[in-house]
This record gives sequence, C-alpha cells and structure tokens, in this order.
Amino acid sequence: MGLPIQKAPKHRCKLSDGSEVTFRPFLVKEQKYLLLAKEANSASDVLDATKDLIMSVTDNKVNINNMPMYDLEYLFLKIRCKSIGESQNITFRCRGRDCKATHEEMVELDKIEIQFPNGKVDNTVQLTEEMGVTLRYPNARQLVEADAIELEGDRLVYLLKHGIHTIFDAESVYDTDDIQDAELTEFVESLSMPQVEKLNGFFENIPTLRHTVEWDCSVCSNANKATLEGLQSFF
Repeated sequence: MGLPIQKAPKHRCKLSDGSEVTFRPFLVKEQKYLLLAKEANSASDVLDATKDLIMSVTDNKVNINNMPMYDLEYLFLKIRCKSIGESQNITFRCRGRDCKATHEEMVELDKIEIQFPNGKVDNTVQLTEEMGVTLRYPNARQLVEADAIELEGDRLVYLLKHGIHTIFDAESVYDTDDIQDAELTEFVESLSMPQVEKLNGFFENIPTLRHTVEWDCSVCSNANKATLEGLQSFF
C-alpha cells in the first residue's frame, strides 16, 4: 500500500486580456526554481526559472514566451501568494545621507495590482499622410533580450521591431510577423526621430506591476520612498 499523497488545491487568476489561468501552489519539488530565480545573475536566467515554475504549477498550459511582462509578473505574484503567503516583511534601507538605518514594512502582496495608464492608449500611429503602424507591447522574452543589448541604438531598433504589429499604407496592410527580419530592420532604421517619438508615446504607457512604500526614517527622519517592481522584487 502506497503512502497517501495530498492533492494541492486549484486557484484561478484572470489576466489582462480576460483569460483565466488555473494553477496550484508550488510544492517542495518546485522550490528549486524559486532558488534559481533568487540566485540568478541575469534577467534571462530569472525569466527562465520563473517560466519553469509557472509551467510546472499550470500543467504546461500557459504560453509564457508570448505573455506580456506585466501579466507574467502578476501571475507569478498570485502563485507566490497562494504558495507562501499573501503578505511579506520586506526590509528597506534609508536613503538619507550617511544613514545606514533599515526599515521593515509588511507588504500585502495579494493587494498589488497591475497599474494601467489613465485613459485608452491608441496603438495606431500615423507616420506620414500615407503610411502608419499599429503597435503592441513586447512580450516578456523580448523585453529581457532587449535589456541584454548594450548599445542603446541597437536596443531601440530591437524593441521597435518587436513592438510594431502592422505597417499600412493606402493600399495594403503588412503583418510584421510575415516580414523578413532584414527588411523590418531597414524599415525601423529609416524612421525619423520625430516619428520614433510618436511611437515612444505608446511604449511609455506599458502597464506595470508596481507597489510604492513610503516611510520616515526612525534614525535620521529622512522621508523615504521605495518602489517594488520587476520579478525579483517579489521573491
């Protein structure tokens, strides 16, 4: 007769597009993924470890690579809350000059939500009278790969290539997924700086998972503000 094995409860998380993901809390066998993420030296390694953990607890039913970063962070946070606890004591360091004091704050992780821009952000940008583009937010993998690009100009080209969804003129609409990489690179590099500024208006309004903590230092009385954002803030 085999040992009794307890069955993990199932939970649901609704993503920004309205779809639902069913998951279970992570177990001892998945702790290795959390440790790998904590000890990772690069954003790519953090993403890979987080991806492995999420795939394990969702029975491989989530396409992590195509998920926006803010949805990935939100889903991970919900999994973490159901697995470890819905609140966590986090230690912050005072930013006052020559002050080394620390402050501990109880953060209610289950109440942190995705912050969307105020008002609807138009994803259609008219570049000239005849030509324009529609835009989409880069997914988690693309953002991580962009962070690894050292030259700012190359990073900008990469993000624009993956952020442009379609290119249209009076006669046709071109889906960038069907365009050769070299041709798409040439298109992006031909944009003027005023046109790039128009595109940046969309990307500057990417939804984010963020939580701000404010406190007055008990040692130097400095008014502090710290922001939690990014996967590693919520381990």
